Amino acid sequence: MSDDPDLPPWRVEASRYAIDDRWLRVRADDCVTADGVRIAPFFVTEHPDWVIVVAIDAADRMLLVDQYRHGWGIVSRELPTGAIDPDDADILSAAKRELLEETGYGGGDWSLIATLAPNPANQSNRCHAILATGVEKLADPHDEPTERLRLVLLPIPEAITLARSGGIVQAMHVATLALALGDRWSGKD
Repeated sequence: MSDDPDLPPWRVEASRYAIDDRWLRVRADDCVTADGVRIAPFFVTEHPDWVIVVAIDAADRMLLVDQYRHGWGIVSRELPTGAIDPDDADILSAAKRELLEETGYGGGDWSLIATLAPNPANQSNRCHAILATGVEKLADPHDEPTERLRLVLLPIPEAITLARSGGIVQAMHVATLALALGDRWSGKD
């Protein structure tokens, strides 16, 4: 990301919310490009920032969750993920809370791997890729009626094969795996 004088930002002349709901905020901006081209409205979806956790236990198993995803109408195998809440102290606190809520696992060593943009063209949020190693079972997962999860523990090579073969379809999760696992992802163990 850079400030490039040859690619200046658009000027926003007006902004309003077309949808303002607990699940989705859609902002309609009336924009003008540096060349004077009017783009009105240009819709931006606003979501909270979220964390995606690559969690690995002491037996080198990766924690994945299965859950129903209504957009595609499928049960999707994914990494533990969730929104950063306003009362979370920081990104890693949010990641630890989400992993504990979704899987009952915690502890271990935690690090921020990368901060990514799910779609900077029309989404305002950031996604923080987190690696947690040496996690262990601490509690039962939190039961959330709108988010029924099934925990799946897979050896790291199986999880990588699953992601590479289309068994994990969420693009931000595949990107997070690639960044967090580095050489393990490329097969250069």
